[in-house]
Amino acid sequence: MIKSYFVEAAVITLLMGTAVLAEEFMVQGVARNLTVRQEGEEELEQLMDLLAIQYSRTCLMVEVGDTGFFDSYWGKPRIVINSNSSQAKSTVEFINEYTQRVTTHACVTYLIKHLPGTELFSVITDVSKKQTSRYFIAHATSVLKAHEFLLDVRLSKEEHVAALVKEEDHRGSFWQVLTRQLLHPSGSPHVLHANEWSKDKGFYNTDELFPEQMGNFYGMKLIGVTLDFRPFTDYEVIPGSRRVNPKPSLDVFILNEIAKRLNFTYDLIMPEDGLWGVLKDNGHWVGVVGDVEFGRANFSLVLSVTLERRMSVDFTRSYYLDPLTFVTAKKRPQPPWLKLITPFSGQVWVASLMSVVVATVLYHFVFRTQGTFGFTTLTPSGAFIYVFGSFLSQPLPSMPWFSAGKVLLGFWLVYAFLLTTYYKTSLTAALAVPSTPPTIDTLDQLLHSDLKFGMIDAKGSEYQLFSMSNVSLYQKLFKRMTFYSSSESMKRVAEGKYAYIYFKSNLQSIISTQYTSLSGETLLHLASEEFFPGGYGWAFPKGALYRRTFDNIMWRCVQAGLINKWLKDLYAVYLEENMEQQTPEERKQLEAVAQAPRDDDGRVVLSLNHLQGPFLILLLGSALGVLFLLSECVIDRFLCTVTLNQVVPQPLKDTNTQ
Repeated sequence: MIKSYFVEAAVITLLMGTAVLAEEFMVQGVARNLTVRQEGEEELEQLMDLLAIQYSRTCLMVEVGDTGFFDSYWGKPRIVINSNSSQAKSTVEFINEYTQRVTTHACVTYLIKHLPGTELFSVITDVSKKQTSRYFIAHATSVLKAHEFLLDVRLSKEEHVAALVKEEDHRGSFWQVLTRQLLHPSGSPHVLHANEWSKDKGFYNTDELFPEQMGNFYGMKLIGVTLDFRPFTDYEVIPGSRRVNPKPSLDVFILNEIAKRLNFTYDLIMPEDGLWGVLKDNGHWVGVVGDVEFGRANFSLVLSVTLERRMSVDFTRSYYLDPLTFVTAKKRPQPPWLKLITPFSGQVWVASLMSVVVATVLYHFVFRTQGTFGFTTLTPSGAFIYVFGSFLSQPLPSMPWFSAGKVLLGFWLVYAFLLTTYYKTSLTAALAVPSTPPTIDTLDQLLHSDLKFGMIDAKGSEYQLFSMSNVSLYQKLFKRMTFYSSSESMKRVAEGKYAYIYFKSNLQSIISTQYTSLSGETLLHLASEEFFPGGYGWAFPKGALYRRTFDNIMWRCVQAGLINKWLKDLYAVYLEENMEQQTPEERKQLEAVAQAPRDDDGRVVLSLNHLQGPFLILLLGSALGVLFLLSECVIDRFLCTVTLNQVVPQPLKDTNTQ
């Protein structure tokens, strides 16, 4: 790459060296008449020089024509191209593509003394390699030839085109300066008589030579292409047609302002394949980008500006920066009854249970040992009741007599006090300040989570990013991605097992208008990590002149703060639309929630919802108590029956026979 730039610099230096040599010849006053000088050529060079200096002073001057001399009328160095030269084509291609890269010139001015042949003229007017603004000042032998030159379709994407024709009348000889207006009330380009010039009197008037080509479209209808992408674009689909009816959205607001200023109407269409744009192996695009590239649409609405797309279409300046992120469902809070368990981890619960078992065995062993000395004994069930009761601050009916038992009991009571204190304080905090489960906020966390994830199936710049990236994280994510429509993706997110990767502004719009209650609560979580901070612009066919005028008006909207204002207005519109889709009962319920009074002192009032656990334990204990009572009654009756059958003697059978 570096080597190629050095070669290019050497070529342009060689070309410019020719121009410098010409200037040296000019200073020295050396004229080399290598060809027969045509009559009036001196005046032509002087007029071209005046126009070039007046309108394109900073441009790289390129003289095209059969010339082999340099004289004093040229005001600055220039590159000379012989229209019959075999190297002219490659020279012009290099100038068109690399002028801005290897020189300090901001534009190129072609001074065409003799109209070149078809092949060279096609190269000069080629817009595929156009990098800078261009001016064309050509000499025509007649007014008819000037009209043919000005109305040539190969110049239809150039703003600055003029033709010079020498005329004679009763006033003497003079030069007509003709230009053309591409957009005209007649509906076709129109040649204008811009000025006259003579060597003695100079210019006839001071009017602008190059009129504004795209300041008025005279009611022309343009075609724009886009896809649904709130809050930037929104529309209603017309059944059986690619044409859509635009609805309130940011880019529609901008387009209406531009259409009003430039006096045109428009139709919006969808791409036939429903894609934003994918680059095929043949080097061309499909989707929205493809419709613009092949001229099926005059412009696109919101489109991410990428280097690959800029090779095929022209963009306005970015009017909005929007990164990629992803949305997931918030992890649901645990049921309130589980709060009785959550203060301790599973390991702590197991350790506590084992401590009760061990303490019960030791306590029973102490009482059994002292029973051999004639003191009170204790059954295993009684030992368990005593040990477990200490957790509930219950007094002990009897104390062990052995010192070992007193030491054991003392440490056990301290242990039970600390454990129950920790439990009660943690439970109080959990009831008063519910903890928020951890959320997924980075792509790395998403990759290692149990969630499925994916993107929209329209294959825009986000698809291009992940599918073509050399970043290992992006490659791993892309291999596991699934692709659905936006509505289907959000539905899966709401179900709690999916993450939707897309542009932040669109996700915010969907969440705030479709998944947020009037009280401001939502069950969806927007990740904090942002990546691929790309900008949005509008795309135009390569060399489209109206891109500049569109861009200027759009940028004035940005500078005036209208973009932010329109976005705020849109969120209100979308919320109202969402409310209209609710049933009357749902609306009343949402309004009641939004208008419900709230305590502003930060206190949390515990309700039955918070205290589900205690009441469930009470219900469970009551049910178990009744169950044990019934079991004891049944068992007691059964034992009584068995005992009676064993105690009461059965009558003896008479074994005597008659």
